[in-house]
Amino acid sequence: MNYEEKIKELTERVEKLEKAEHKRVIKRRIEIITKIVIAVIVIVLLIIGYIYVNNTIIKPYKEKIDYVNEKVDTVQNFVNDKFGGLSKYFK
Repeated sequence: MNYEEKIKELTERVEKLEKAEHKRVIKRRIEIITKIVIAVIVIVLLIIGYIYVNNTIIKPYKEKIDYVNEKVDTVQNFVNDKFGGLSKYFK
């Protein structure tokens, strides 16, 4: 074998290795991008789920509790006013 054939053979090997490395790099990038996309999708779904649960369950529950507390305070103030008026007479 002469030097030209060896150089040609080595050049072909290097080209094959470069192609293989290029494929590995592309594959790694695709894997990283898919993991990031999946993570973003999961985060978006969690946020949408929280907003849905907050609007359908938590907010109406809080509003109902506030309404009941307001009614209890109104009744308690009414009763205190009536007993306050009666307590004047029993002093």
